Amino acid sequence: MLSSPMKNTFLDHSWVRRLRWVVGGVAVLWLLGWLAVPPLLKSQLQSRLGEQLGRTVTVGQVDFKPWTLELTLQDVAVAHAGDAAPQASFQRLYIDMELQSVLRLAPVVDALQLDGLQLNLTHTGDGHYDVDDVLARFAAQPSQPTASPVHFALYNLVMTNAALVFIDAPRNSVHRLSKLNLSVPFLSNLDSKRDVQVQPRLAFDLNGSQFDSSASATPFAQTRQADAQLTVKALDLAPYLPYWPASLPVRLQSAVLDADLKLSFEQQERPLVKLSGQVSASGVRMTQVVRHSGQAVDAPPELLAFDRLNVVLADMQPLAQQIGLQRVELLQPHLLLHRNKSGVLNLQALAGSSAVPKNTLKNKAASEDKKGVTDQKDATSADIAPLAPTWQVRVDEVAVAGAEVVWVDEAAAQPVRLSVVPLTLNARALSWPVAQAVPFDGSARLAGASLSFKGQATDARADATLQLTGLPLSVAAPYLASVLTPRLDGALATDLALHWAAATAGQGAQTRVQIPSLALDKLALQGAAKTPLASIQRLTVQDAVVDVPKQSVQLGRVQVSQPRTTLSRSSGGRWMFEDWLKPVPPGKSEATSTASVHPPRPWSISLKEVALSGGALAFRDASVMPNVALNVVGLVLKVNHFSTVGHQPFAITALAHVGSGATEPGTLSWRGSVALSPLAVQGDLKAVRLPLHAASAYLNDKLNVSILRADTSYYGKLQLAQRAGALAVEVRGDARLDDLQVQTLAQAKPFQPAEDLLNWKSLSLSGLNVVLTPGAAPKVDVAGTVLSDFFAKVVIDPTGRLNLQDMLKPQAPAATVAVAQAGAGAASGAVSATVPAATLAGASAPATTAVSASPQPLIHFGPVSLVGGRVNFTDRFIQPNYAADLTELVGKLSAFSSAPVNGTLELADLELRGRAQGTASLEVLGKINPLVQPVALDISGKVRDLELAPLSTYSARYAGYGIERGKLSVDVTYKVQPDGQLSANNKVVLNQLKFGDAIPNAVNTLPVKLAVALLADRNGVIDIDLPISGSLNDPQFRLLPLVFKVIGNLIVKAITAPFSLLANAFGGGGDELSSVPFDAGSAVLTDAAKASLGKVAKALQDRPALKMTVVGTASLQAERDAYKRAQLQTLVHNEKRRGLGAAVAQAAQGQPVVPQVTPQEYPALLKVVYKRADFPKPRNLIGLAKDLPVPEMEALLLSHLDATEATMQALALQRGVAVRDHLASQKLPMERLFLGAVKVVTPDVKWQPHAELHLAAQ
Repeated sequence: MLSSPMKNTFLDHSWVRRLRWVVGGVAVLWLLGWLAVPPLLKSQLQSRLGEQLGRTVTVGQVDFKPWTLELTLQDVAVAHAGDAAPQASFQRLYIDMELQSVLRLAPVVDALQLDGLQLNLTHTGDGHYDVDDVLARFAAQPSQPTASPVHFALYNLVMTNAALVFIDAPRNSVHRLSKLNLSVPFLSNLDSKRDVQVQPRLAFDLNGSQFDSSASATPFAQTRQADAQLTVKALDLAPYLPYWPASLPVRLQSAVLDADLKLSFEQQERPLVKLSGQVSASGVRMTQVVRHSGQAVDAPPELLAFDRLNVVLADMQPLAQQIGLQRVELLQPHLLLHRNKSGVLNLQALAGSSAVPKNTLKNKAASEDKKGVTDQKDATSADIAPLAPTWQVRVDEVAVAGAEVVWVDEAAAQPVRLSVVPLTLNARALSWPVAQAVPFDGSARLAGASLSFKGQATDARADATLQLTGLPLSVAAPYLASVLTPRLDGALATDLALHWAAATAGQGAQTRVQIPSLALDKLALQGAAKTPLASIQRLTVQDAVVDVPKQSVQLGRVQVSQPRTTLSRSSGGRWMFEDWLKPVPPGKSEATSTASVHPPRPWSISLKEVALSGGALAFRDASVMPNVALNVVGLVLKVNHFSTVGHQPFAITALAHVGSGATEPGTLSWRGSVALSPLAVQGDLKAVRLPLHAASAYLNDKLNVSILRADTSYYGKLQLAQRAGALAVEVRGDARLDDLQVQTLAQAKPFQPAEDLLNWKSLSLSGLNVVLTPGAAPKVDVAGTVLSDFFAKVVIDPTGRLNLQDMLKPQAPAATVAVAQAGAGAASGAVSATVPAATLAGASAPATTAVSASPQPLIHFGPVSLVGGRVNFTDRFIQPNYAADLTELVGKLSAFSSAPVNGTLELADLELRGRAQGTASLEVLGKINPLVQPVALDISGKVRDLELAPLSTYSARYAGYGIERGKLSVDVTYKVQPDGQLSANNKVVLNQLKFGDAIPNAVNTLPVKLAVALLADRNGVIDIDLPISGSLNDPQFRLLPLVFKVIGNLIVKAITAPFSLLANAFGGGGDELSSVPFDAGSAVLTDAAKASLGKVAKALQDRPALKMTVVGTASLQAERDAYKRAQLQTLVHNEKRRGLGAAVAQAAQGQPVVPQVTPQEYPALLKVVYKRADFPKPRNLIGLAKDLPVPEMEALLLSHLDATEATMQALALQRGVAVRDHLASQKLPMERLFLGAVKVVTPDVKWQPHAELHLAAQ
């Protein structure tokens, strides 16, 4: 025992004093806690908890022992809404806290006991409960940002004598769960080791049925463990389905649960709670809830259903956030994927459904606003705070067997329903977070097709292979129906490998598809008819690679077998593929056009090899007449190293047989290369007897003939190159045009059958070289030309027009010129009147101007040979018709060119021989160059001893006499200088020409016998030289009619043109002598007219067998003013004659002899005439006629003189009389002079007042 001094010393130490203070302070705190905490906690629980729940909360008694941290709550109750009976209550809650809670900053509870828990829950109907207001309050609270899970350690959890009363008011039923006793050794995620005093246990009564779990423990083992076993067998959820929450977007229709679970509590250094065993659900059926007008309706059919789901739990530690599953097995699942007419998928609708009230969204928006203020602070905290632990999930195996996925699509153009069944899927070693690649495999069948796949995947990478066989392409028909009218048929088979990698910091996402093989069998576009619109027997693709980020497609080998289609155009000009494609709706078209403002980067496509075999194409075009029909069969095509990018050319080889009708098809082949940018084509082209005639209908607007057959051949090279935006072309080879058959077009009114016009066996162009270069003159070079076995039919139609003139349809300007020229040359003869001016002159001025705007082509022809020619000539202008043949035509033409050589224009040597009408020899020799304009030539032609008796029809037509005998020989020479000057001589010799008797009722009867007597010598020979000269550059110079008449109708011209012959005998001027000119408005002969009539009178005096008819002409439109002026002068002359008082004297010609009126006399005489005129005149103030100046008097007098058709007829008659009387004054008997019916004409631009002279036989 310490002495008193020592004791005082001990007590006086400072640490002792501090200890006293600490102990005293703790005692005071314990006392304050024991006294203050219970009432304060009671008050806060009743107010704060009541505010949170929106209900009245009452607390009976609170007991708190701060020295042991024990808290006891007794008689706690939460009232119903409206302060009715308690909604929830418990008798006692005992919590034994530990001081570790302060040190660990987390609750550590050594014991937790809940006794007498009583819950009352009422179902009010339509999926609503009497706690909906409480649930809505909690749902409306703003969501908290993601934080670390709360750490806790709960030991010795005991709940005794708990009960739940569930009242289902709509069904008037009550469910009771009572005597619920639950013991849990611990629940902890902290490394806290506490004494365990309870064993796990679960026991309860459900509607009178008792349940109690089994438990086992190992209290004396080094690692103490307690296990609880829970077994549930065939728990049918059907009775509880009415309580499924109505706010959920799906509704459970049926389910049966089975469970065999083991809950283990292991007290180690760190307490561990494990759950293992097996859980299964069978007969599960779920439907989607669709709301109409606020009412929930189940949407048939089932959304999800499966026969059984087995889950084997290997090691599940919920407190440690670890889930370990040994196997997940899903048997016979059925999933419905449905897209409605609005394009919304049912799963999207499920994801978009929520039971959260609308005010939750407002609170969430408010929280988002607050979040912006605290973003910087949260970011800083996130940098400092450690990452929150996440759940760890591991699944050893997942198996899906016998699955069925049904796809229903109402948004497609046609309703779609597809089933993927049976679908199997197996996956192994799944984990989260992903630690390693997950291998998977599976198989399925779709629309009769077999599908299998396998691969492995992580959250950042996936590799898979797929094999598909026998997939009918008709499954895509509903989706193609919106853009494609025909139905797509065929079967798809493919093997492909898919590689995917998620985006990283260095590069974007990678998607790459490798297709080792792909095959499409019996691919066809099927229309209403049985025959496919287009088909491919088989299409295969090998070694294809699709790289999505690079936007590239690489194809190894593509094989197309037996592609067939018909390319047709209707009579309305619509192509058949226009009917295949459906029109784009206006809205989509506008969206497309808007999107096309910034077009995406194009994909690149490359092909290593393309092989097409057995192709066939039928081309039909009903938009032209006759319809075009071409058949391409046996098409073979090979393409190597094709690419849409780059400038490297790719090789193309092609072969096809092209035919039309019943003729033997031709052959077309190509071997060469093509580059796309810039465009360049070069290679060898071989065409053998291609039916060019099949496309002749496209020349209907240019041709007036029908091409029945024209087989075209070409052997050589072809080059195309794009240069400076234009295309350069070069052709080098040999060309042929075989079996040409050209007919005229048949006519219905008047009826005229089709006739052969041109044909030949072969036209060969060897060494053909054509070069077309942009900006340069075209070049054409032909080494040699041979035309064999040719025939031409030359016909003069009933109107006198040559058929060869109508082979080409004239363009509008040419037609206008032709009509004008025909009118102007009508007096020259029927043949010459129908030849267009552009044809006769070589070219018109406008045409020359147009041609000169571009470089003239440089053309060179080598030797040209003609073999076995025949020309049939028919004249239908005369009746009866006449026909003649030129046969045995053989000739040759040496080389010629359109460009001068060494400054000199080359002329080719021409030789042409044959027979005319089988009796006369024909020979044409000389030099010619048909390529220059005008044509350069120096030729001579000879026809010997042509029998004229066959020409009797001509003489009968034109002269009214037949030819009994006679022979014709012709020598012609033509020479055209480079400047277009023509000099020609035509020598015609008629030997022993004799005409027969006059033909009764002949159309024309001419004094041909007199003509023969005029021209024949004493030996009966008529020798006529017809020289021709002029310039071919003159549009009015007509060479073709002259040449034609000299060669073909010289005899007819001699017989039917007596006036021209007589005019030549006069010394020329035949056209001038046939017309006597007059001054406008006058019938007085001029001096020139009298001189011309003197020549006519002399000719008539020498030929008494002729008689003359004079026809006076006048025109009111052209001579109105002149006639009035002449009448006024006559009135003035008459007034002078009256003033002289002399009688009117008549001269021999009937013209009055009147002294001339001098200019000084004219005003006075005009004034007298003015006063005598009876018409209203201007008057002065006293009413007398005013004196007017001469011009005004003339104007008034002229305005009141009449000029009518009758006065013009009188003027024309006066002119005829003047001419007749003048000829009579030249001692010609009046019985040989006649007046014809006068003509009052509507003039053209060139018309002049005149009288016409017409010769006739006595």
